[in-house]
Amino acid sequence: MKKIMQIISLLLLTNLSMAIECTGERRETIGSEVYVTKAKLIDQNYSTVLKLELDIEESYFSAQIDGDDVLAIISIGPNYTDGNLSRSSFNSSGQLKLSYVSAALTLILECHK
Repeated sequence: MKKIMQIISLLLLTNLSMAIECTGERRETIGSEVYVTKAKLIDQNYSTVLKLELDIEESYFSAQIDGDDVLAIISIGPNYTDGNLSRSSFNSSGQLKLSYVSAALTLILECHK
């Protein structure tokens, strides 16, 4: 019975990870140029929760998803102590967005169901 529950949990988590996609975007202004890098967050394959992470040029993006509850984090290196943290949920359209904005740097974490 325990193995059956583990298999069911694994299948549900696998289906959840397929249904949710998150991206991290870094926009940096240097002089008159704007440099944009955008990539998908990578599933960390935890057995108990869906955790997606990405690091772009010392810009860390993380989404820890448990059902509709999301812990979203954007932090800036090299110490990764400055940034934004939000505990929220997907809106009625299945979207979530967290941003960090400074004079020369904008970081955007977006997730879609």
